[in-house]
Amino acid sequence: MTDNGTPDPTSPDTIVLIHGLWMTPRSWEKWIEHFEERGYRVLAPAYPGLEVEALKEDASPVEALTIPAVVEHYEGIIGELDKPPILMGHSMGGLIVQILLDHGYGAAGVAIDSVAPEGVRRVPLVQTRAAFPVLRNPANRHRAVGFTPEQFHYGFANTLSREDSDEVYERYHVPAPGSFIWAAVLANFTPGHQEGYVNYDNEERAPLTNL
Repeated sequence: MTDNGTPDPTSPDTIVLIHGLWMTPRSWEKWIEHFEERGYRVLAPAYPGLEVEALKEDASPVEALTIPAVVEHYEGIIGELDKPPILMGHSMGGLIVQILLDHGYGAAGVAIDSVAPEGVRRVPLVQTRAAFPVLRNPANRHRAVGFTPEQFHYGFANTLSREDSDEVYERYHVPAPGSFIWAAVLANFTPGHQEGYVNYDNEERAPLTNL
């Protein structure tokens, strides 16, 4: 980054934004504008099958989606770039950023309020409550689960008025694969490394900032 806030020619010139669950790339729309104004090329690919309007009508295309499939999807996109990009992800997207760095992708990573990787056993009560619509029924491991406007307000938009939260809900919310939440919960109780494993002893991975 130069003094005027534009990318240094020798530094990464592309940012890849990775959204979290119950969201789509649309949630990055203001971020894309912010970084493009500063000279970056910005990519915000969706998870496979996450087309916004279609999912509101039929969530079945993402019921069987897995974390490894999403990671592989982003590896394919990043691998086609001329040089390694900056990776930035929110929530589940933050975990995916960490996995991608561990796999050798990206010049640097930023994880915003990341889902905890395998091995982190302490989870805030409010986070558990926010995920309860998925966790309350084990059958949701094989379903796509959406939030009600009330649940969305608690988990995503509790600093907004209910009216503003409902507007955000209508624009950004989509159902999410319940398997992702259950995978995170069961990872610490299942032998061997699971889908959310990150090797923090990997000295060859690019630097990571957690926010």
